[in-house]
Amino acid sequence: MKFTLLKEVQTVSKQSKEEIRRVTFGKFGNEEDIYEEQEHSDEETPKVHQDKKPSLVQKFKDTFVKKQEEETPELWTGQTSVLDIIAPSSIDNGSRDYVVVDGIYHSYLYVAGYGYNTRNEMAWLSPLVEAGDNIGISFTFRRMPREKILSRISQKTMLNRSRMRDVGDTRQDFEELDDAISSGYYLKEGMNRAAQDFYYMSTVIEVTAYDEEDLEQRVADVMTLCSSMSMVCKRADYKHEQCFLSSLPVLSVEPDIERKARRNILTDSLAASFPFSSFEVYDEGGIFLGLNKYNRSVAILDIFDSDKYANANGCIFGTTGAGKTFLLQNMALRFRMQGTQVFIIAPVKGHEYIDACEAIGGKYIKIAPSSKDCINIMEIRKTSLSTDCEIKEDTRNDSILAEKMQSLMIFFSLIKNDITQDELNLMDSAVIRTYETFGITFDNKSLFEEDGSFKKMPTLKDLYEELLSKEDTKKLALMIEKFAVGSLASFGRETNVDLTNKYIVLDMTEMTDALKPIGMFMALEFVWDKAKESRIQKKVIFLDELWTLMGCGSGTRNLAGSYVNEIFRLIRGFGGSAIQATQDLSSSFSSDAGKYSKEILNLSSFKVILHLEEDEAFTAQKYLSLSDEETMQIIRNGRGEALLCANKNKVCIDIKASPLMYNLITTKRTDLEKRRKK
Repeated sequence: MKFTLLKEVQTVSKQSKEEIRRVTFGKFGNEEDIYEEQEHSDEETPKVHQDKKPSLVQKFKDTFVKKQEEETPELWTGQTSVLDIIAPSSIDNGSRDYVVVDGIYHSYLYVAGYGYNTRNEMAWLSPLVEAGDNIGISFTFRRMPREKILSRISQKTMLNRSRMRDVGDTRQDFEELDDAISSGYYLKEGMNRAAQDFYYMSTVIEVTAYDEEDLEQRVADVMTLCSSMSMVCKRADYKHEQCFLSSLPVLSVEPDIERKARRNILTDSLAASFPFSSFEVYDEGGIFLGLNKYNRSVAILDIFDSDKYANANGCIFGTTGAGKTFLLQNMALRFRMQGTQVFIIAPVKGHEYIDACEAIGGKYIKIAPSSKDCINIMEIRKTSLSTDCEIKEDTRNDSILAEKMQSLMIFFSLIKNDITQDELNLMDSAVIRTYETFGITFDNKSLFEEDGSFKKMPTLKDLYEELLSKEDTKKLALMIEKFAVGSLASFGRETNVDLTNKYIVLDMTEMTDALKPIGMFMALEFVWDKAKESRIQKKVIFLDELWTLMGCGSGTRNLAGSYVNEIFRLIRGFGGSAIQATQDLSSSFSSDAGKYSKEILNLSSFKVILHLEEDEAFTAQKYLSLSDEETMQIIRNGRGEALLCANKNKVCIDIKASPLMYNLITTKRTDLEKRRKK
């Protein structure tokens, strides 16, 4: 504005000189006389001449007054400006250690110019970026003129070489001069031969907190972190206000801070100092899950890589419609493509698994009163309890029947919630007698026929008849009557489905809420037996809506929770993986105060969190130790978007499937409608 006004004044002055030259007065009077004559002349001029140019004084006055009106500060007008909106409401800069802006404590540190490591790996500033939500980095660099810098480096190097001749090799500054000369050669070579540019960089670290005590703790943690990275970090005493202004996006650093934090650097080193990094999950030999949302890199996870992951267990969380079933089937199909044994237990919406199961030649088993499929709960399938029977001969020959009895006792406890210990003892004796009628005892040899095949196994109907045969167990027969001869008699028959398939889906959709824990346990008992057959063969057990098995906190149902917990704890030793999925975190963690759910969560090396509503997201934040930004991310996730947490990596991914696989596993109504039209 000042420059424009000065230009206008100069223009007016030039015009005035030209006009004075054109004046035809015989002699020049003073300035006032000229103006008076001009004004008098104007008055005597006829009206027809009123359109001539205004006088010099009038033009100058009009210009000056106009500029004054334009320069009226917005503050005087009472209007709200942009600065009023973005400026903080209060600032307290009276402390040496921090500045308080709008009630938030800000403390600043800078990396001293001499405090950097001489050699660093790529993204060496990433640990500071990942230090937490309350830690920020202001990373500033400025490119210097090549010719000027090369000349100064050459002069400084020559000076150091001449000084070095006068310094003995035993003096302390000898090493310093030697390092300075080597650095000079390094810079010259990089700029001349590699065509790199020369930069000055400075790094300022911001630490924020809501109170002074928390601030000091975080500052101490940052200084410890910098020390572990071999960096010298200094506090910006009495300079926190200037650092706050320097951290604003105005590309200006306070000169004193820049001088203290300045470090020379070349282009390749500057690229390595880039303080932002994007995590990638790429495990060779794993399964493809999707694409990284930010850098579009592939997300490939190998949960069986014991060098990277403590176990192969996992948890999938997501609200209804977020893509939880899509992801679960996507993983299951890709595991099967790798030759891995896959079991899927679906207590709800089991029909969504049929198409994919049948397309790859899997076995779909429906566990329901109306179904013809049956898995005999009393069937013994193991040949040995030795975990190394595939590697070496079993010399212990531990009783398989005794191990089976434990599972049956849990099953009976699920049928009758208030079963007593005396009743369990009577059931135990009745079960043993039932097996004896089929020639099966605690001797493992009694399990097999002469040709090595398993003997015919008893069923719940056989156990029911045995209970009726004794007076003291007739009342217990009523407990399993509906499973033997009643409405649930389909559970009391012999096994009539192929249990050797590599892809098995167990659907319990039609089971009522009261029966679902029982049906889930029957499925789990079979799957767990199959999983323990081999330590070498990979296998994955998918448990959908696991909380339905965990029960509502009653003592008897806790036995089922313990059974599931045992699977998650021990399946790693059998070369397997257990992956649970749920859309109801609140219910999952409410059963028995979330005891079993927390243990299962701690026993899982990877978690996938799809979209969650706010209440569920905050529950996930509590139990998964997510940051506020990560919590907001899972709230913002769209359909098919997820936060993948594997070890220390947390990556936002878009879940992807091939067109063929997508058509098999999609549950979107519009996609199903398109399939029907075809």
